[in-house]
Amino acid sequence: MKKREETHIRKCLVVISMLVLLAGCSEKGMQIYNPANADAEKAEKLFANDTRLTSAVALVTDKDLLMGVRVDTFSRFHKEKIEKELKKELEQLYPELEVTLSADSKIFMETAKLIEKGDTQELDEKLKKLKSLLKEET
Repeated sequence: MKKREETHIRKCLVVISMLVLLAGCSEKGMQIYNPANADAEKAEKLFANDTRLTSAVALVTDKDLLMGVRVDTFSRFHKEKIEKELKKELEQLYPELEVTLSADSKIFMETAKLIEKGDTQELDEKLKKLKSLLKEET
């Protein structure tokens, strides 16, 4: 009976180890929509060098930079601090743009939807709506 339990525990440990390894091997992803043709490489480098982030979506217009980020599991409790640091760095990189950054998943998803649609006609209105949504949450 004991041998069976030990075998079961070992199998569970192997499965858990594989899941942890797979989660650690996931790639970072960044999606940028840049109809204004601004220099987006600076934002990509900033994102790639930050180990706390798992994915990001960025929308760049003539006046605004809207960025939604997802932080890794262990950094979730420091989301506000990460937001402030990243926003400050982005404001230094893009002084001509109004930078809006959020680690909120709703902003991330809505920004990703805007990027997928790729509709530039009503982009400013939708950006304003997202910004107001962000202000409501704070």
